[in-house]
Amino acid sequence: MKYARWMYAMYGSVTLHLRGRAVGDCLVQLHERGIPLRSVRVYGDAGQCTICLKDFDDVYRVCRAHRVRFRIVDRQGLPFLRKRIWKRKMFALGAILFVCIIYGMSSMIWRIDVLGVEDPDGVAQIREAAKASGLYVGQRRATLGDPFVVQQKILAKASDFVWVGLRTNGSVATIQALQKVKGTEKTANQPHNIVASVPAVIRTVAATRGRVVVKKNQYVTPGQVLISGALTDGGPSVPASGDVLAEVWYTSKVSVPLKVIKNGLTGESVTRDYLLFGAWRIRVWGFKEPHFRASYERDKTTDWHVGKFALPIQMQHVQVYEATSRAEALSVAAAKQKAQELASADVQTKVQGAAQVLGQSVLHQQVSHGTLYETVLTRVEQNIGVTAAIPAPKEPKETPKKPQ
Repeated sequence: MKYARWMYAMYGSVTLHLRGRAVGDCLVQLHERGIPLRSVRVYGDAGQCTICLKDFDDVYRVCRAHRVRFRIVDRQGLPFLRKRIWKRKMFALGAILFVCIIYGMSSMIWRIDVLGVEDPDGVAQIREAAKASGLYVGQRRATLGDPFVVQQKILAKASDFVWVGLRTNGSVATIQALQKVKGTEKTANQPHNIVASVPAVIRTVAATRGRVVVKKNQYVTPGQVLISGALTDGGPSVPASGDVLAEVWYTSKVSVPLKVIKNGLTGESVTRDYLLFGAWRIRVWGFKEPHFRASYERDKTTDWHVGKFALPIQMQHVQVYEATSRAEALSVAAAKQKAQELASADVQTKVQGAAQVLGQSVLHQQVSHGTLYETVLTRVEQNIGVTAAIPAPKEPKETPKKPQ
């Protein structure tokens, strides 16, 4: 007969140290009676074995019949654990109470973060809508309900937002919101022109309203009328609209080092845990000091609160990674390719709106002190049209009358 491991844990097990001339015969008879023995060792007139506590009476009778004495050297299992806990019942009660308090605190919402909203009035509106929807500090997560339903309720109560997302992580609830874009004030339906904003060469003109006054491949200067709101000379005028795509030139000065130092992690790391008492930090775990030439630390600190009161005791988990650096040489050809990419990125920061790169030309190139210097001309296609008021017609000058 064999016992499962859970039976040893449930009924308890004891390790016996046997002494006597008939230790071997005693163990043989115990085996013949079907009493499971574990970790059996026999050395001369002594031996050792582990038995289940429910078989202790049978083992005692067999040992007494063979005049074998024994003593208990180890006790394991639930009965002995229960006895030890009963002797320290106040400590056990305190531990259970502590676990219950931590579980109760961790099952509640103690902090609500609002992301994506910079306006204080908008944050206040989201918090009020969340409270009205059942999400507030002190709310139990189990009674919060489906996050999708809660975020729909918040969105219904926050009229200035077009989207609300809710995510709970432990005792922290994070609300991400997208505020409605306040529509620009509708300008009066006054006639106006579309003029050029930068020097360029016209490629295509798509006018939806107004009269096109430029042609393809025509060079235009800033302020020159592209689409006129005046339909005819001296006739009615309308608000001109449309897209004018033109070729624009940008010059960028970039530099690319031919030797790059790259930092990385080797994968080796050690863990440290600290107990924080205000400004004091006490290490409670991870006392190994690694011999890293360079290291990178990433820490995560708890934010335990009781209501709005921040607890003075916090835990900090620190992961120390071994860092390494290596020099990587860059060929001149690769540096030229990198310079063109940097020039394209520089142009994207200068262009207002969407733009398409048509081509690039190197105006100047020099390698000095391990660095490539280039001046790059980038040709892009972009919409250069902006609105401008139609100038008032000039009144004809009156010619002075000759005296008669």
